[in-house]
Amino acid sequence: MIKIARDRATTHEIAMGAAIGTFISIFPTFGAGTIIVLFLYRFWKFNLFAAVGGSMVSNIFTSPFFMAASYQLGKLFYRSSTEIDFKKWYNHLDHLSISILLGSLILSFVLALLAYYLIGFIVSWYRRKKLRTVH
Repeated sequence: MIKIARDRATTHEIAMGAAIGTFISIFPTFGAGTIIVLFLYRFWKFNLFAAVGGSMVSNIFTSPFFMAASYQLGKLFYRSSTEIDFKKWYNHLDHLSISILLGSLILSFVLALLAYYLIGFIVSWYRRKKLRTVH
């Protein structure tokens, strides 16, 4: 984090990178997250290292929680009579996928927004602190 904050990139570019990485990490991209980040990097100006750092939000330990939270959130907006049966979840994938994708979209957006403001605040705070100690 300190190395990213010392980068020449603006606070917005670093925060945007973290937000994009977080969004891509939580949204179910099924392993294509890094490729998507590299593709977006060609068109938008953001800090690539912050995006890679943000993409580490979801990992093998947190993914099941994000998936379950996405389903529960999506279920609030898309009513379905299907409930998750962990032994036969694949039989109802057509109904579950809409809830999961809708919930993932909302959860990814909210957490990306949170990452943007949190990382932006931390980088600004660190740079102000560093500037005060130098002068």
